[in-house]
Amino acid sequence: MTERAAVTVAFMGPRGTFSDIAVQAAFPGEKALECPTIPAVFDRVAAGAATVGVVPIENSTEGGVSATLTALLESSLSICGELVIPVRLCLAARHEDRTRLRRVASHPQPLAQCRHWLERELPGLELLSTSSTTTGALEAQRDDATGAVTSHLGAELHQLFILAEDIQDSTENATRFVIVGSTDAARTGHDKTSLAFTTRHEQGALHEALGVFDEAGINLTRIESRPAPGKRWEYVFVADLEGHRTDPQVLGALEELRQRSSSVRVLGSYPRAAEEPD
Repeated sequence: MTERAAVTVAFMGPRGTFSDIAVQAAFPGEKALECPTIPAVFDRVAAGAATVGVVPIENSTEGGVSATLTALLESSLSICGELVIPVRLCLAARHEDRTRLRRVASHPQPLAQCRHWLERELPGLELLSTSSTTTGALEAQRDDATGAVTSHLGAELHQLFILAEDIQDSTENATRFVIVGSTDAARTGHDKTSLAFTTRHEQGALHEALGVFDEAGINLTRIESRPAPGKRWEYVFVADLEGHRTDPQVLGALEELRQRSSSVRVLGSYPRAAEEPD
C-alpha cells in the first residue's frame, strides 16, 4: 500500500485567523505555510512551494473578498475545493475587566460583523483596524486598555481572557473558503463550477449570456461583476453554478456561452461544501 504524499497548504497568516482555522479543518495534520497576503498564497502554489492554497472568497455578511477574486482572475490556478467556516467572534483581553477597555482592535470585516454588539455593549470605544484578527489579539496582549475581536483560537494562542462569546451580529455569519491548486477536481456528482466571462458592449448582452443557463436548466448560485484586470471601465462576471464542467448539461451550456460572450474561462469544478464544520 503506497503512502499518500504529504501536502503543504499555503494560507494568509498569521496563526489564529479564520484562514488558519479553515486550513486545520480541510487539511488536519498537514504542513501549513503562512503567507503575508492572499496574492502571495497564489504565488507560492504557482511556484510549487505549496501543494494547494486556502483563501477566503466570500462572507455571508460582508460579501465577496476582493483580493481573492482578483487573484483568481490574474492567476492560472484552479479552484479544486471549498469549505464553509462559521464565524464565531469573541471579545478578548489580557484581563477580565471590561470597564478598563478604551479601544477594540481587529480586522475591519470582523469589526463590521459585530458592529451592533459593540455599539450596544461598548459604546464610545475607539475601533482600531488591524491587518488580521490575530494582529488585533497581539495589540490586546500588549495593552490593558485594548480588547480584541478575534476567534477562540486567536485568544488561546495569545493567552487572552474571553470577556464575551458569539458577539457577531448574525448567527448565520460564515465565510466560504476555496482551495486552489494546479488542477481542479474530478466529478463527484455533487459538484459546483466557477467561471469568469465577459460580454459584448451591446444592449441585452448580459441577459443573452445568462439565458444560456436558464435554457439548460442550470442553477446559478452566485454572480458578481469585477473590474477586468488591466482594462479601465471593463468588467468580468464571476459566477458559480451547480454541476461539473464535464457534465453533458454543463458542457453544452459552456459551449453555448462561448458563442454568446466575448470570453469564457472555467475557474474550476469541485465538490460542493459538505455540512459546516464546528
